[in-house]
Amino acid sequence: MYKLCYYSYMISTINISLPKKLKEAADALVASGEYASFSDLARTAIRQAILERKYKTMLEEAKREEAMGLSTVIKNKEELDAYLDRIAK
Repeated sequence: MYKLCYYSYMISTINISLPKKLKEAADALVASGEYASFSDLARTAIRQAILERKYKTMLEEAKREEAMGLSTVIKNKEELDAYLDRIAK
């Protein structure tokens, strides 16, 4: 009897179309050793795009809060320490 190994995540396979120059640039990154494979490069690029979107959303929220007068300006280490103490409670 065989036992199957289940991973905590599923791997999906996709096909994408790229302009020739973009594919050549991606192949060069893989050939240079920066990435183990094209899939590794694609996963890294997608993760980076997700992070950038997250930070962009956080920045937009901070700008809205500042416009509403809800932000805190921290000018030095002492103010930072006091702020961190205050929010930790």
